[in-house]
Amino acid sequence: MQGPLQFELHTVESVKSTNTSVKELAKAGAPEGYVLVASQQTNGRGRMNRVFFSPKGTGLYCSVLLRPTVPLPPAALTCMGAVAVSETLDRFQVLSRIKWVNDIYVNDKKAVGILTEGAFAPDGSYQYAVIGIGVNLFEPVGGFPDIIKDTATAVFSSEQDEALRRSFLQKMLQRIKFYYEQLPETPFLPLYRERQMIYQRSILFSDTDGIKRGIAVGIDDSFRLLVKTSDGAVHAVERGDVSVL
Repeated sequence: MQGPLQFELHTVESVKSTNTSVKELAKAGAPEGYVLVASQQTNGRGRMNRVFFSPKGTGLYCSVLLRPTVPLPPAALTCMGAVAVSETLDRFQVLSRIKWVNDIYVNDKKAVGILTEGAFAPDGSYQYAVIGIGVNLFEPVGGFPDIIKDTATAVFSSEQDEALRRSFLQKMLQRIKFYYEQLPETPFLPLYRERQMIYQRSILFSDTDGIKRGIAVGIDDSFRLLVKTSDGAVHAVERGDVSVL
């Protein structure tokens, strides 16, 4: 069983990327539970090296340093973070759905992105893992940029509210702690499955043979997406990008 987790909260006004900063701190020996929260990211990153729009004051941009001592499936920490955020949204009466593996949608638009990065010892155990979470809490002044305005949304319709931001962060960290301390047990897996938005939908996914099309039919016990192709075969997708058609 994973040991107890205590958070050490650090806040900054602006940073290039909370994940980049915390990874450097992890290499330098920062303790598990170190949390960096920024009001703005000037080079926020998502999966596949995509840019994560992180304007000042409108979102929650944070990274949590973990040092797991138990073996885990590659996507377990990302999925744990997704459920923690989705449950936090529940507490604010905001209905959300998860798009495998790391995005959270509100009203059919993306509101949250999660990026987990880490380093491993030669035996395959974690040296550290960093869960980066970006939440669009409030709509930016002037709205979202044209390139994402049709696909992105904010969680709350209210004006910027620092007390609300702090409350959201606190509740989210409580859920991360709750699940992390139970690892390698994964009681969040049933919730991750229940909250999926892509079951029975046609998707494009990456395979060793290239890009394929199929129907998303489930999530296995290793958090892999199960996709059934037209030939009847079921593929277990462990990583890569998935596009809903």
